[in-house]
Amino acid sequence: MMAIGLMNVIGSATSCCVTAGAFSRSAVNHNAGAKTAVSNIIMSVTVMVTLLFLMLLFQYTPNVVLGAIIVTAVNGLVDIPAACQKWKIDKFDFVVMLCAFFGVISVSVQDGLAIAVGISIFKILLQVTRRKTVVLGNIPGTDIFRNLIITRKL
Repeated sequence: MMAIGLMNVIGSATSCCVTAGAFSRSAVNHNAGAKTAVSNIIMSVTVMVTLLFLMLLFQYTPNVVLGAIIVTAVNGLVDIPAACQKWKIDKFDFVVMLCAFFGVISVSVQDGLAIAVGISIFKILLQVTRRKTVVLGNIPGTDIFRNLIITRKL
């Protein structure tokens, strides 16, 4: 990440295009057990060979088959237990997660993430503008005051 950031800083001074590394590629590398950046070199060579020599074989592949390949690859990136845990911890964050998920699926990646960021900013504004009031009570025999209404946190 530091190398990508440094490339962007140096590239901005020399009018270069912005570089970015895909986080999904990092997830694939992690799931494959890759430990070093050599896996990126092997992956780029594999993609280059596929694009140069094997694209003619994929020319007549139906779009349904290509879609099934993509769905199978993305299936490992969806974490259902984390979504259930998000539901238990914070329902509003779960709604944001669902809006981002369905926005990316139905519209586009940029619009889905923009929807999620907008809802998150709305949530932050709600939290900042709502004041917290508590009923304080004196613990008998001490000078300590505590909240009388105890709420259960998960």
